Amino acid sequence: MRKAMLLFVLIFSQIALAQAKDGWEEWQKTSCYSKIFYRIKSEKKHGEQYHWKIQFRSNYPQLISFNYNITDKLQQYNITTHRKTLEARKQSEEIDVYTKEDDIFLLVDKVSLSPYPENFQECE
Repeated sequence: MRKAMLLFVLIFSQIALAQAKDGWEEWQKTSCYSKIFYRIKSEKKHGEQYHWKIQFRSNYPQLISFNYNITDKLQQYNITTHRKTLEARKQSEEIDVYTKEDDIFLLVDKVSLSPYPENFQECE
């Protein structure tokens, strides 16, 4: 009986951990802004391209907008640059990114406390 209970606890904890993880990396602070977080998930490779999913989360008490730039780790190939708007304390939808390299680097800059690219916040 004891062994069955221990086995049940072990299996249940592994299932709970797998569901919580779901392939996503842990949330990380951006290099410059302590209230903007991101996480990355590596998906299956499609032909010659690697597929990634990216999400952002804001801990700002108001709407923000920012630029994000994705490059390879050596920063030789600029993959994408976009402007993103996030509501106060919200998480973005998943963003699909396709790359030639199997590793990526993400940079967030030009943070504004409005939906417009103006009055940029200083790096913290």
